Amino acid sequence: MENLKEPADELLLYDPLFETPPDTVIRDTHGRGFFGKAVVKKAVFILVLLFFVGTSVALSFSSLTKATFRYEDTDGGMMLSEFIAGKNDAVLDVGPVFSADGATVEEGAVVAVRSFAVCCNETTSFIRIGKDVAEIPDTAFYSCSALMAVLVDPENPHFRSENGVLYRLTDGVPTELMLYPARNDLYRAMLSLGETEPATAQEAERFALRSAELKEQSEPWLSELEKGDPEETDYARKAAWLRSLRYDILPGVREIGAMAFAECETLTEVTIPEGVRTFSSMAFFKCVNLRSLRLPDSTESIGSDAFSYCAKIPYLFIPAGVREIGHHAFFGCSGVSQVDMACAEDTLPQLGQNWLPQQKKLFMHDVPIVCGAERRADG
Repeated sequence: MENLKEPADELLLYDPLFETPPDTVIRDTHGRGFFGKAVVKKAVFILVLLFFVGTSVALSFSSLTKATFRYEDTDGGMMLSEFIAGKNDAVLDVGPVFSADGATVEEGAVVAVRSFAVCCNETTSFIRIGKDVAEIPDTAFYSCSALMAVLVDPENPHFRSENGVLYRLTDGVPTELMLYPARNDLYRAMLSLGETEPATAQEAERFALRSAELKEQSEPWLSELEKGDPEETDYARKAAWLRSLRYDILPGVREIGAMAFAECETLTEVTIPEGVRTFSSMAFFKCVNLRSLRLPDSTESIGSDAFSYCAKIPYLFIPAGVREIGHHAFFGCSGVSQVDMACAEDTLPQLGQNWLPQQKKLFMHDVPIVCGAERRADG
């Protein structure tokens, strides 16, 4: 029986595909010459390990020292293809061309911005558009959580800023709302309380600091407002905040651009004028506090995810002129219990997959549709 006992150091679990248990000790391998020596194998192992560690450190350092601005040549000038904000980059100037050390390059000018050039930015509060910039896609500035305003040079014939909101011009008239900044409510509240629109990068930086103070002072009251029990003090400040949580789109606008209001979590109400025909993809994506929605009778197209996850919208009426509704257009609008459509059942628009809101009973179910309905007074 004693012969059945195994040495303690060999009682290890191992893959039965191995002929022998794996050995954690580097030993000489007889018959393999110089590279079979344990010392040599240890040295090779250490060198390989150092190589991977060094590569990892180099890549990390490279990402930390990545150039703030990246440009590409394009017709008539330069295109801003990427902006990597540092913790102190409260203002982004789109117009001048900057070198790696932040100095202005005299012979260059930005005339275009690439899609997603400024993306997932948590630092920048202001974007300033120069007079020569002629091309900006709707998706150029996406998920900039600290952005309060886009300010456009008055001499620019292609774009306009109205209270920090970016519009595209056609023959000098705003026809597309391109971007409602995520913290535009804070910017407009500051203007209501007597602040002036910053004219320079230095003024914009100071404006951002003062607005941070206002935000900190007002957050307790906003929390009370959510509970429905605010204290009756500091009326002017509260009135400014209440006004800033709502927004009126300019008359004459025909299109709400892709991602224009995406993830604007403070927006509670938006007035959409007659004349708007198109709601592009993700136009109001995750506006989680939007509490009403009135689609104008001029509406023709509703893009994919245009209003998805707007869970506080209580009522939805689809006008008769709507020709297409994209996939997931109202997905996650759990506050809607019924969709009223002005069209007859045999003239439904082109409908994308999972466009309807859903409600959870025992399982998730699409809400019912009523065709030939009339718009309710509150919708």
